[in-house]
Amino acid sequence: MKWGANGPLRSRLHMQSGYQLGTYLFLGLIIFDLLLGDVPRISFAMYALFFYFWQRERVEKEDKALAEKIKRKSDEWTITLVILLCFVGYAVSLGLQEPSISLLELSIYGFSTIFCIRALTLIYAMHEEELD
Repeated sequence: MKWGANGPLRSRLHMQSGYQLGTYLFLGLIIFDLLLGDVPRISFAMYALFFYFWQRERVEKEDKALAEKIKRKSDEWTITLVILLCFVGYAVSLGLQEPSISLLELSIYGFSTIFCIRALTLIYAMHEEELD
């Protein structure tokens, strides 16, 4: 048996476990930051990215037509939730006199939240398709 015979299988498993490992690693860093009393900005952003890519990889394992249907449902729900969050953020900001958070931090949290919402809607769409 040759050493390179299972190369594609090894790389595929390695990449999937890499996303999963990254998700758990940055979740641990978020908990560690919170225990130290720090605000987890970058670790939350990296967690959101790894979590989204891990869930997207799970969806792409499905049949191509089913994966496209799941992604389309997830797109619709993500856009709806992001618009709803924008309205809630606007309503909350009406009561603020001056912002207490920088624009950079706000954008990091915003993009992280969008990636987390996208991953969660992918999970929900996958489970909904399994039930149908």
